[in-house]
Amino acid sequence: MKRILLLSISLLALSLSSVAQSVTFSAAKRLVEPVFERVIKPENIVEIKSVLTKGAKITPTYLWTISGVKGKDWDFEKGSTENSPSIKLTFNKLGNYTVNLTVILNKDKDDENEISYELEDYITVRSVFPELAALYAQKPKPNYKKLVERASDFVVKPKYANDPTPYLFLAKGYLGLVQEGNSDPEFEGALEECVSSLATAKEMDKNGVLNDVEHQNFINELEMLLLKEYLEVQLEGDMVELGEAIEFYSQTTLNPICIKFVEAYHKYKTKNAKAANLIWASEMPKLLKYERGETDEKYNNSFKNELGESIQFTEADVLVLKYGVMYSAIALKELKNIKACEILKKVDPWFQFEKDFRELFEGSDFNSCVKN
Repeated sequence: MKRILLLSISLLALSLSSVAQSVTFSAAKRLVEPVFERVIKPENIVEIKSVLTKGAKITPTYLWTISGVKGKDWDFEKGSTENSPSIKLTFNKLGNYTVNLTVILNKDKDDENEISYELEDYITVRSVFPELAALYAQKPKPNYKKLVERASDFVVKPKYANDPTPYLFLAKGYLGLVQEGNSDPEFEGALEECVSSLATAKEMDKNGVLNDVEHQNFINELEMLLLKEYLEVQLEGDMVELGEAIEFYSQTTLNPICIKFVEAYHKYKTKNAKAANLIWASEMPKLLKYERGETDEKYNNSFKNELGESIQFTEADVLVLKYGVMYSAIALKELKNIKACEILKKVDPWFQFEKDFRELFEGSDFNSCVKN
């Protein structure tokens, strides 16, 4: 009996010593500018902290691996090494960097265990492109043609192959040409090029370059143009042109849910109820989990999505969502779908000051929603 008891205790101790461990890491910022002329400023430094879950007694050995070439593309800041629990890095070369952390538990002991955690393109090192920024800010008005030409030069340079910023300035140049009413045959497809350039920038952006205030203002400017001159005009008009407008807007927005309800309405109006229902079935449960941030402003562009993540809508996104829910509700009502009232009630606090929304929500078709 004593031997059995000792064996049980030994097995328990072994079980506790091999409790499953996990490791993660996080950085306060993931967008950084490269060191210039070997002068390191606080804004050039990225700190990455490891988080190792608690478990049985362990002796961890850390090993950090960063993509690129140490000493050339990036380097450890003073006090950090590849074996530090947390590290500080500086970068010399533009691009996206993958970070890997391997932790060896109880190294050189019988119960040695190794765990790793890796995030691809975790850090973005970008340039602000002062030449392009100066062209865009030129007074009394920018030379948009020159901006397009110079931005086009940058996007083909291997050095900037993974940087979305030149594509953003290219899109800004094309939008300027559209707004000027440019008649140069060379830029006949300026709006299409603008949308395409922004879509490319979105795809390349790994760590929030597009969230810069100046870029957000531009995106809202483009989206408002698409909304006012295309989407609003065609909601009850030409469904082919509405479909094209939806495709454009889908490529520009950072919040796909806002255009999805317009897309569902369009599918319904073009006799594709099956596709419309698939979109509603996917997007309505998400929308019902959205929460609006607190503010006294007429439009609050801060939301929490279905995952509880904080996100920002542009002013245009908010309006597009309003139209999408309104027209989807009308279509759902025709299909005798009870979800029409549910989504209207959900967004009512967000659009309660909007005359067109109030007229719809309190009108004869939906007055039962208000009473219930």
